[in-house]
Amino acid sequence: MNAEPVSVIIPVYQQSETVLKNLSGPLNDNRFQGEVIIAVDEPTENFLKELNKFKNIKLIISKERRGKVNALNQAVQSSSGEYLLFIDSDVLLPDNIIYESLIEIENYDILDFSKVGTIDSRLSKITSIDYLEANIISEMFSKLSHKTFLMDGAAFLIRRSAFQKLGGFNHVVSEDFDIATRSHKIGLKYKMTANIKVNVGQPSTFNDWFMQRIRWAYGMGEWLKQNLKYLFRMIVYSPIIVISAILITLPTLTMGIIFYAISSKMISSYFITYAYYVIPESFIPIREYALNAYHADAGKVIMASISAFIILLPFYYYLSLRYGGRFSPLNFAIYYFIYQPILLAVFLIGISLSFMNITPDIDWIT
Repeated sequence: MNAEPVSVIIPVYQQSETVLKNLSGPLNDNRFQGEVIIAVDEPTENFLKELNKFKNIKLIISKERRGKVNALNQAVQSSSGEYLLFIDSDVLLPDNIIYESLIEIENYDILDFSKVGTIDSRLSKITSIDYLEANIISEMFSKLSHKTFLMDGAAFLIRRSAFQKLGGFNHVVSEDFDIATRSHKIGLKYKMTANIKVNVGQPSTFNDWFMQRIRWAYGMGEWLKQNLKYLFRMIVYSPIIVISAILITLPTLTMGIIFYAISSKMISSYFITYAYYVIPESFIPIREYALNAYHADAGKVIMASISAFIILLPFYYYLSLRYGGRFSPLNFAIYYFIYQPILLAVFLIGISLSFMNITPDIDWIT
């Protein structure tokens, strides 16, 4: 196959070791016919020195922080490729990504990749599970409708003609959600491939994680305000896809509610059977205590959560095999019982701030 020209566009704020690794490795592919454009804001002296060692790249430098959207749109104006490959500065690319992407995108307008969270800390072992959920949602949209209104824009390929139809990136916090929704409205064909996996950098401290997630949540709130009517239309015309995406996003809450709702029948029957026929009669006090605890609301919630966890454990193990990444039952337990409730609270705060038009200090310029 003769590779068609591709413009690889990478926005950077100050510096990025990951970008240098990509320039030295995957973007040195001999079959790569195209260009690499680095749009960097407020670059450090050392980073510029390292970039100047690469002769096959185009630099768009701003001494002031213009923001990600401005950097991306300006880079596109300076590009010439028939395809545009947008890569965040913390994304590590696999070998042959350019060549393989051009094969995968045939007959489609947008190609999305499987995202794997880079694990370099205890926290990242937990947060990397977020990407499994994002991947299954993306592939579900790809398989069921060949369109999407949600996308993790850390890395994706798009035809220039399609990007021009969209009019570029809008000045919003979640520019990837926004462009995905607009692509859905005009019927652009979307594909997510699990055959190409990119590694996405993750926050290594709780403070960095919180700032990133509150920005995502605020951006989601902004996106919801702008697209609420369209989202309701999607629920009416494609209820399975939309509702499934919502349920997958919050597995702890979703599965807990489902199991709690049916607890009076299925779980009650199972638990009572277990208590009376499995626990020996010599442990009558324990048996009676367990039943009393269960019949209290707290007991039902606990039983529902544990039952849902057991059901989801093999499912998430399968997702880790399909999309890449490590899987540990212990890490998933922490994710399910501790991390997810915290994440839900953070997103509720961020979305609420957006609806109240209160901008949090997220250190972000659109």
